[in-house]
Amino acid sequence: MNLPDQDPVEVIREIKQGLNVEANFRWLFDRHYAQILRFFRRKGFEPEACRDLTQDTFVSVYKGLKDLRQEEQFESWLFAIAHNVWCSLIENRAAQKRSATVLSLDGAGDNDDQLPIAARLADPGADPLTVALEKEKLEKLREALVHLPQQMRHCAQLRVVHDLSYAEIAAVMGISVNTVKAHLHQAQKALRTQLSSYFEEIIV
Repeated sequence: MNLPDQDPVEVIREIKQGLNVEANFRWLFDRHYAQILRFFRRKGFEPEACRDLTQDTFVSVYKGLKDLRQEEQFESWLFAIAHNVWCSLIENRAAQKRSATVLSLDGAGDNDDQLPIAARLADPGADPLTVALEKEKLEKLREALVHLPQQMRHCAQLRVVHDLSYAEIAAVMGISVNTVKAHLHQAQKALRTQLSSYFEEIIV
């Protein structure tokens, strides 16, 4: 789809000012729809569910756009909303199954202990102690991320929390893929030092 050449920041500002709201929001929707759809596809959802979740994401964006203070941060904010939509769904399912979300840092391998942080789910039969330990791990990770340099922290959050690819992180942050890889390599070293007692290995 060939979209009109517009400045996303100006489009968002016009929406917030009440100017051409429907047309401008349709432009944002068309521009980012495929990205958000891929986000949910990587979570393992069926195509129809991905479309529904993507639609839910943009409904939340439409409702909350007026409160976005930094228009330049729109893409990062958009993926954060998609992540929240995903988390809400998982939490609802977990409540229904009397289970909980379990997250791991590792991103390589084929067993349950090595699934990406944003994608690993607890076994419905997981005992409360296991769930509590995994939640503690996630909290320690969040605390460690806060201490990274700003751009490195942003890269790491997009990778391990939002589960974005290197290319998507580069697009969101406006930097090269090589810069993303360098930041993630340094983040991995820093996190490994801080969290060695919680995780055997950290792969970002």
